[in-house]
Amino acid sequence: MRSAFLLFRLSLKRARILLCVTGLLLAGFQALRVHIAASHSANDYEQIAALLPPSVRTILGPSVTSVLSFNGIVCGGYFDLGIVIALVVLTITLATLPAVEIETGFADLILARPMRRHWLITRTIALVLLSILLMLFMITVGTWAGMAMFAPPDASGPPARQTASLALDLAMLLLCWGGVAMAFGAACRPGVARPAASLIAFAALLLDYAQKLWPALECIGWLSPFRYFTPFELVMGDPLPVENLLVLWAIAMTGFTVAYFIISHRDISR
Repeated sequence: MRSAFLLFRLSLKRARILLCVTGLLLAGFQALRVHIAASHSANDYEQIAALLPPSVRTILGPSVTSVLSFNGIVCGGYFDLGIVIALVVLTITLATLPAVEIETGFADLILARPMRRHWLITRTIALVLLSILLMLFMITVGTWAGMAMFAPPDASGPPARQTASLALDLAMLLLCWGGVAMAFGAACRPGVARPAASLIAFAALLLDYAQKLWPALECIGWLSPFRYFTPFELVMGDPLPVENLLVLWAIAMTGFTVAYFIISHRDISR
């Protein structure tokens, strides 16, 4: 157990700069979002909504009014497309760590100690979970700091329950892609695992947007995990669908299970 903890600490030490810089950028950007939201009036948001092209209004659906509001802009850090893509890439990078260790021969050195193979995956799951929690915490810190510094006196900000629902929704989406990437990381080289997981995530994102714009694709739209990521509905005040969380959780657990199975049978000496 001590060896496993040392392995986790070493992995965390190697990723600390990436995690710290990413977290600070997210917190700073979220504080900036609050400043931007506070600098516009309700009339400004109505004018912006009127200028949106039909395709964007189709994607946002009835939530367009809620998204283009002070609270909607502030909550955007939990579903902004750029932030979601960056966090998915970060999660895939960390989840494919076993592939890097096997490729470089570091896994041989690890397993030369009295340590079971499953710790390569267990450690990676713990690292992915910690990184997700840290990123969400930094977004929340940025929200609090921005509200304290820039929010108008009459602005109460998003309710705590709504923020928690958005954070949980994003966390489950990231955990889902962590499971997918970990399965690839246990089976393939890093030059294959990371591009494959990233391309699948990108294709799933495009499928989700395409089925919103072209209803004929709804018959296969369920294949995209992004379909079960519903932040716009949460911004409108709808409750978090438990069935969506269960689907994302099931994908993540399937990926973790496959990773455990592959790593226990793979010849890592190659």
